[in-house]
Amino acid sequence: MSENNLSIKRNFAVTYNKVADDLWSAYAELNDEQHNIMTRLDISIPNLTIRDASIIFNKKPMEQCQEISEKAKCLIGVSIIHDLTTTLNELFVGADGCPNIRSLFGISGPGFIYVYYPQLIKEGKYTHQEWWKMAATELKDECIAHKRLSEKYSK
Repeated sequence: MSENNLSIKRNFAVTYNKVADDLWSAYAELNDEQHNIMTRLDISIPNLTIRDASIIFNKKPMEQCQEISEKAKCLIGVSIIHDLTTTLNELFVGADGCPNIRSLFGISGPGFIYVYYPQLIKEGKYTHQEWWKMAATELKDECIAHKRLSEKYSK
């Protein structure tokens, strides 16, 4: 393959596990030539706050990468709906951060909402109408679709 046709993969995977009625775990993993990193968020139900968080480096390009691990505990108590994005940016962006860890927590935490509520709907514990209302109110600042839904509901 010529240098102009070079293709390099970085694989991200997220898994959500229901641990108990009041606890789910969100695992995110990055695998590429230099990294094998896993993050874990334990998410309290029903308030959707982080109960515990950790970072595991199975493979890293530099020994200093491990230093970021202690910052995971700063996520304890953070709401995945209201505060997570801002907190992740404060902790993991810039010279004292790590963009890979920011990415892993950033896909697993906010992504939980899109697993948890559909699961409640499947179990008959939540309705589609309740989900849309929540998306239009609580999640209106999270994406363009929710923003548009919010605009529709406010008319």
